[in-house]
Amino acid sequence: MNKSLNISRTLVWLGRYSAPVALVLLFIFGAAAVPNFVSERNLTAVLFQYSVIGFLALGQLLVILTGGIDLSQGSMVALTSIVTSVVMSRYGLAAGVICGLTMTTLLGVMNGLLVSRTKMPAFIVTLGMLGIARGLAMLIANAKPVPIKEAGFAVIGKGTFLGIPISALLLAAACVIIHYFLTQRRLGRYIYAVGSSEDCTILSGVNVQNVKLLVYSLSALLTAIGGLIWSARLTSGSPIGGSGYEMESIAAVVVGGGDLFGGQGTVLGTLSGVLIFGVINSMLNLAEISPFWQGTLKGILILLAVSFSLVRRPGESKR
Repeated sequence: MNKSLNISRTLVWLGRYSAPVALVLLFIFGAAAVPNFVSERNLTAVLFQYSVIGFLALGQLLVILTGGIDLSQGSMVALTSIVTSVVMSRYGLAAGVICGLTMTTLLGVMNGLLVSRTKMPAFIVTLGMLGIARGLAMLIANAKPVPIKEAGFAVIGKGTFLGIPISALLLAAACVIIHYFLTQRRLGRYIYAVGSSEDCTILSGVNVQNVKLLVYSLSALLTAIGGLIWSARLTSGSPIGGSGYEMESIAAVVVGGGDLFGGQGTVLGTLSGVLIFGVINSMLNLAEISPFWQGTLKGILILLAVSFSLVRRPGESKR
């Protein structure tokens, strides 16, 4: 009896922490089998590159927890970079950063209003916003990159502190804040409740519309921060930048244990999902394997993760 109970607890633990465990195993394999994988240069490059995806994935996690999805993130990265670079070139660093964050967050508010106040599916709303944000970026920049000449701005994209990228430190701080919000604050628990059972949450007196408005707004804000880091690293704004980043963020959340039907997912799992893809891409690059395999492996991991989530909840119907 005790043996069966211990096995059951072990399986539950592995299910809950499968992403961090997989990340550790991948890291050990990379260190043992791939030359230069554990070099400071390579690990720093992974942190630099995937800090941006990390911010997008945190925003995507909040949306997915409510049973929604945000397909507009990649275009919002481009729009943030363009608005920031154009305003910064005319009015300075602070104005550029504030305008970039504000513009993108307002589009997130619009996403939230349409999803929460109408019967339009989140998939359709954010797909439409994907086109709007990309179009605005093209229009403002006249479809051309806009250089950023503010040296101080580049620090958040290229700078390090004690050998650690500043962008990675900012991501770590964001992870702590979002984790605290989801686990220790009443509103964070409401987000899980909406994804678990929206009808029951409504009956319990929670304003579900405001919860949805909040998560899409926060998703846009976190995406905008990722867009600032991305443009600071490139020292330019690009209207074609961020293409496909929304798929990267969705993949990270799903592989990290998030459920596309809502109600399941953690910050630790999402961060692990981001780093899993970073480690895999790094190993493939160092092993000189075709980059086309990266997309293939990513798709396989997503299918496996979604299949696993369906196995865990066979009795539930799709919402």
